Amino acid sequence: MNFRWLAAFMQKPFLPRQNAIVNRRGAPTCAPIQTDSHIGMSLHNLFRFLSQSIESIACVFSTYFAVHFSGRGTSAAGHFSVCRHYAALFLLILTMTACVPDGGGSTPDGTQEADAQGAEVAQSATVTPIPTAPAAARPTYTVQRGTVQETLEFSGRWLPRDQMQLSFEIAGTVQQVNVQRGDTVTTGELLASFQTTELENQLASANLSLQTAILNLQSGGTQDSETVVDAQFQLANSRLSLENTIQSAPWSSLESARLSLESAQLALENAQRAYDDAVSRPENPASAVDGAYQNLLSAQIQLESAQVSYWSAAQSYNNHLLTVQQSENTVLQNELNLSEVQSGAGADPAQLQAVYSAQLDVDQIVAQIAQSSLYAPIDGVVLEVNVTPGDDVAAFDVVLTLALPEPLEAIANLAFNDTQNLSVGMIGVCEIFNQSETAVQCVIRRLPISSRDADQTVRVAATLDNAELGGLIQIVMPLQTRENVLWLPPEAIRTFQGRTFVIVQTPDGERAVDVQLGLQTDDRVEILDVEGSVVEGDVIVGQ
Repeated sequence: MNFRWLAAFMQKPFLPRQNAIVNRRGAPTCAPIQTDSHIGMSLHNLFRFLSQSIESIACVFSTYFAVHFSGRGTSAAGHFSVCRHYAALFLLILTMTACVPDGGGSTPDGTQEADAQGAEVAQSATVTPIPTAPAAARPTYTVQRGTVQETLEFSGRWLPRDQMQLSFEIAGTVQQVNVQRGDTVTTGELLASFQTTELENQLASANLSLQTAILNLQSGGTQDSETVVDAQFQLANSRLSLENTIQSAPWSSLESARLSLESAQLALENAQRAYDDAVSRPENPASAVDGAYQNLLSAQIQLESAQVSYWSAAQSYNNHLLTVQQSENTVLQNELNLSEVQSGAGADPAQLQAVYSAQLDVDQIVAQIAQSSLYAPIDGVVLEVNVTPGDDVAAFDVVLTLALPEPLEAIANLAFNDTQNLSVGMIGVCEIFNQSETAVQCVIRRLPISSRDADQTVRVAATLDNAELGGLIQIVMPLQTRENVLWLPPEAIRTFQGRTFVIVQTPDGERAVDVQLGLQTDDRVEILDVEGSVVEGDVIVGQ
């Protein structure tokens, strides 16, 4: 068979000319193959051609052996397998021969053409250098003098200052909600209510139990009519005794004793004047003076007797008043006795207890029904409604928030640690969110006292005429301020191994200068004005 077509095919490179690797003499050599899509397709075609060639050659040789060596105990399949191995070996030898260059001098025409083409590719191949990225310009900053201010920025809602949270005193299921956010309500208006069907059924049952207990008490009483009559007579007798005691008051004796006392005092005064007059007249005989003196002594004795009589009458009158009070107490006691007899006092204690218990059940259910309705305690506006019909609500859960329409303020929720940087009376700037033209001065009105304070909100008073109810308010409060100081942006400051410095541009080149920092904010850092540091106007190279 003629295999020159296969050798000729193997002498040609299977790669495109521009991808062939050329040796010094211009002949193609075996080398790694670049893995692009065209080269991969060429390799696939090469391997497919080799496989088909091996199968074809093996088939030819197998047929040849089967014809010339039949009858020697070897099957056709065996011949084909052996021929396939020899065909593969043969193609491998041809491939290696095609990749080895000749020794020099004259070559076949086909080889000289390949050498010439390889030399042309080698001469035309050039190396493309990788471009170098231009060095990025480093930013520069100028040392300036101005104000460095540390601020705390937060936001709040524009809401009424005076608010009231409303809740039910008992648990239940919401039946109706009569208001919504923004509604204006008046005192006593029904805002929401619970379902009370079950409570009303319980009340009817409790009233029935109460009536039964009362009937049992009345039918099982032990008091008869005679006991009631006796109590009535005792009361009447005590009232008569009281009236008699009042009528027998010794006021006449007391009055007579008082008049006698006044008369004795007057007689004593007259006797004293007569005695003084007798003594003052030298011409009066001794008997006249002695008579006047005796009359004075008698008047003194009569006055003492009148005083004793008055005191005795007064004591008797006081005793009479005490007797009247005792008689009044007797009347009150008899009235109580009659009331107890008429109300069934003395009945079976168990029956009485049953009546009291039934009445208590009725009162409790009535109170629960009353507590199932929520009424507006003030005239105001509804800020929040936290429930809808059908919701189950626990006792004292906030369901509605009411507020007085005026005044309004910004109410913010801050972490307690942030509130420690603020103080009541601190002045800042407030503005409607994203409306810088509305900025006005504001002041902190209230802060939480501790982390356990029930109200953890920060209250900020301001005048924002165009702010909507519930609108977002931006608040800026200055914490620390340094005026007329040197400052740089944080990007200009460098640190290395505990050293803080900047790179200063000078006519002689860049120079590192140590700096001391003061107040630091997000956009400005205070540079302390110390000897050997930077000065205003220095140009600093950033990182």
